[in-house]
Parts: sequence; structure tokens; C-alpha cells
Amino acid sequence: MKRLLAFITVFFTVLVIGYLQPVFFPAEKEQPKIQSSGRDTAHNALPYEKIRTSGYAVYVEGKTSEFIEKFGEPKEKKATNFDYELWIYGTQDSEYLEVNVRSERILAIKAFNETEHTKPFNLDMTLSEVSELTTIYSNFAFTYESQKYDIELTEEDMNYRPLIAFDNDTFAILFFNQGSGELTATVYLNDEMLLTLMPYQLYEGEPLSVQVIKSDESLNSEKSQQLIRVINLIKMREGLPSYYVNTESQKNAKMLYELLQKDQKSIISSDRLENWNQSQQENLATVSFTLTNEEYQKLLKMSPIDQRKATGIFTEPVFDPSFTALYWFSDSLYHSRFAHQENENIGVAFSKESVLVLLQEAENKKTQTTEESE
Repeated sequence: MKRLLAFITVFFTVLVIGYLQPVFFPAEKEQPKIQSSGRDTAHNALPYEKIRTSGYAVYVEGKTSEFIEKFGEPKEKKATNFDYELWIYGTQDSEYLEVNVRSERILAIKAFNETEHTKPFNLDMTLSEVSELTTIYSNFAFTYESQKYDIELTEEDMNYRPLIAFDNDTFAILFFNQGSGELTATVYLNDEMLLTLMPYQLYEGEPLSVQVIKSDESLNSEKSQQLIRVINLIKMREGLPSYYVNTESQKNAKMLYELLQKDQKSIISSDRLENWNQSQQENLATVSFTLTNEEYQKLLKMSPIDQRKATGIFTEPVFDPSFTALYWFSDSLYHSRFAHQENENIGVAFSKESVLVLLQEAENKKTQTTEESE
């Protein structure tokens, strides 16, 4: 009997201690492991493979005379707000090609066409098909004018706008469409243009700023037409209807742009305005400013435009309208604004390096016109 009582006493003592121990001696909470990020983190870029230079890549950094000798005179030569001239080739969308030129040197070639000069890359290729030709790398380290640069691509970058390096020290950005997953265009460019347009994260080195050297209404109008043409070209290749363009849609876009400049404080918070001012002062692709969807809707609400039937984009800086359009269609958030199956009007308002795009539901298709290829 005594043994039984002793056992019961010990049992209850152990039981009480077991229940009360967490109360008086709580376990230490395990601290989450935080992986720091940013430029203070040690970042070692792995070596990347350069593929053999071929096609249009041969002409990047070369003389314009050599390009003309091979491909003839451009269909158009257009001035820009910046220190390069835009050459346009091709009478049809299937032949469309843009060349950025400065001082008789080629800075970039934007190939929307498919010829032997785009090989080994072809329109409508998938990323997996490109991966069979070359490895898709996430890091690129190189030197430009004695300064070291280290670029890193995100997962989305690698999937929709991978960077390819050639053995003549030039590059190509392959732009894949978010909707179709197929190659839309290839942009061949030198290191200077890459560091100027810079669609990736820059871990080391400073991006190159671009100063507006010329600004007039005729240039803004030409850039609007260029952007609309490229947007419609990309939409058609995705199987989406082209946008209609008319005087009213262009006027509405310009009205919204002027309203935004006039009533910024009613639309954008003070913190966001500081970001915008910083973007304007630094004029760098890596310090861009874009209206949020909520801010754009506020802008629409302040206008006579029916906000239920409209959406759009405001962003800056835009150094190359066609490059910006390609980026939009390769980005999941931007692409969704252009992916509507319904017929819509488009209006574009440019001012220097800023652009506002307005997309409105088309009410009467008979009175609309689409942007024709010249």
C-alpha cells in the first residue's frame, strides 16, 4: 500500500512539473534566418559563356557605311530627343527593323523581322528552344570605360528577356511575349546602350544617364506614332486585335498628361512625388517612375473620360520607345493591360522622356482607323 501511495505521489509530481515547465521556463523562440540583399551583400558574378558572333550582331559597334552596303539605305531616318538617330528599315511589319545610330556608328539593332541575319534566333522560338542553343545566365560582369559592372537577372528576366553575350563584346536581349511565351524581337546592342537602357538589376557600377538634347512637338508626335506601331505589331503577333487610332484618343491622352502635370499633388502622395522628382533629376533607367493603377484611376476620375472603360500607363524615362514596348509585353503586370480581346482605342502623349498611354473601349468601330504599317 505504501509503495502504491509513493508511486502515485511521484507520478503526480512528475505530471505537474511537466505541465508547469513551459509556463516558468518557456522555450526560446527560434529567430528566422534573414537573407540580406542589396549592394552591401557580397556578390560574386559567375563567368558566362560568349557565343559566336553572327548575323546582326556583327554590325553592332560597326560603321553605318558597312551596314548600308549590305542592307541598303534606310526607309526613314528620324531624329530623336537624345544623341542618336533612328533608322527604320522594312515596308511591311514582317520586315520591320530599327537601327540606333550616332556619329556613323551603330549602337543598337532592334530586329522584329526574321531573316538569316537573326540566326540562331528566330521569331516564335520558345525559351526551351533557346536553352538548347546556349545556357541562360543570371550574372554578367564586364568593364566599360575602366569601370566594373555587375548585372544580375531575376527569374522573370531569364524567362522573358534573357541576355546573350557575343564574342565581339556586344550583347543581345531576347524579348519573349508574356502571353504567347514566344520570341517577339531581338535587340542587339553594345555595352553603352545596355548600360543606358538597363532593364536589369545593377549590383556594381553606375548606369549611364541620358540628357535630352532636343525637344519639339514634331519629335513627340513621331515617337507616339513609333510606339503605337510597335505595340500593334506585337499585339498582332500575339493574335490580339490592333488598337484603333483617331484624333480624339490622341487628344484625350494629351489632356491626361497635362492634367497630371497640373494636379500632381491631388493624384500622387508626397513620398511618391519625391520618387518622381528623383527620377527626373537623375534621368537613369534604373530610377524610373510609373503611376500605380490606383494613381492612374485617380487621374481618369479627374477627367471627363469614363474610367470604367479606360486604363493606361504613365512612365518615365523612356529613352527608346520600341525598347520600352518590348519590355512592357515581356512583363507580366504591364502585359495584362494590353492583353484585352476587345476592340480598343489608343492614345499616346510624349513629352521629352515621359510618356502617357491611354487605352479606351472602342464604341464605334466604323469611325476608327488602325495604325497602318508604312
